[in-house]
Amino acid sequence: MPKILFYSYPWAFQKMGGGEIQLLKTKEFLENKGVKVKMFDQWQDKLSAYDILHVFGSVKDCLGLIRAAKESKVKVCVSSIFWTDLRRCLGEVGLHNKTNALLHHALKAVCPSFPSARREIFTLADLILPNSESEAKQIQRYFSIEKDKFFVVPNGVEERFQMAAPEEFASKYKLRDFILYVGRIEPRKNQLSFIRAMKGFKKSPVVFVGDYTLEHKYYYDACLREKDDNMFFLGYIEHDTSLFSSMYAASKIFSLTSWFETPGLSALEAVACGKNIVITPYGSTRDYFGDFAFYARPHKPKEIRRIVEQAFERPCGDNLKQYVLNNFSWEKVAQTTLSAYEKILK
Repeated sequence: MPKILFYSYPWAFQKMGGGEIQLLKTKEFLENKGVKVKMFDQWQDKLSAYDILHVFGSVKDCLGLIRAAKESKVKVCVSSIFWTDLRRCLGEVGLHNKTNALLHHALKAVCPSFPSARREIFTLADLILPNSESEAKQIQRYFSIEKDKFFVVPNGVEERFQMAAPEEFASKYKLRDFILYVGRIEPRKNQLSFIRAMKGFKKSPVVFVGDYTLEHKYYYDACLREKDDNMFFLGYIEHDTSLFSSMYAASKIFSLTSWFETPGLSALEAVACGKNIVITPYGSTRDYFGDFAFYARPHKPKEIRRIVEQAFERPCGDNLKQYVLNNFSWEKVAQTTLSAYEKILK
């Protein structure tokens, strides 16, 4: 079995998100298969002692170690965790932030070969592991990367979510049959637009679960100013706890009308728990959920409200749940990842 070194950008795990969960679950299920996986320790580890450096996230701060790996003749895999979308710029708060986002997107669209840290990461990688075919096509388009450098490895979901029970969460928070929205509080996740769309909804509470970073404290404060008395911000709940899975079981439906998702680990978890989901159509969500999910565009509050009401009244079917559990288990993700390793080591 190959010896694998995992790495991510320096501030990863300070505020847990989907990328961190993807890294941890990939490690756990690879190790179940007998693969030796080590989290990189800059004080102890020598790259030359490993067969592959697997980097999670294509953030510029990862570039230095990738360069060092290539100098040491160590193979490099990059889980890109990337998406760009012009509409995302609309979600930024303030003219300065909107302008910067528009300029960055325009530069990638007009000149994909323009030098950048992210493009160098993709160029140096022996294999890029996007979460979907849609993500692979985006990276090819916006960074001018050859097609044969991609090996799709989807996101995964734990089977424990299908067995979750609502009592623990309902007892702790005195909330049940609510609309659940899970994600870091930030412009990309679009909680503010969802609040505006759902104001005055009386059929159930609206519950937001997720933390914010200091960078987006202004956005969190804006959400608190606009929410009504039937909306609750519960903060961060530890992912690997029974309370976290109970949260899905206690909800009525799940929503994630972000500016884009690839496809959103929390959406996969909600589906595994048997819930109807209302999700953004932007990103790779259709690659995972096809025609089974309810889709609402993030910049259309009236559409969000209408689709949420439809999903709220519609009985939950098992078709999407079974499809997700059959195709996107972490066990299958680990096997696909191992196949990617074997490909570059040949």
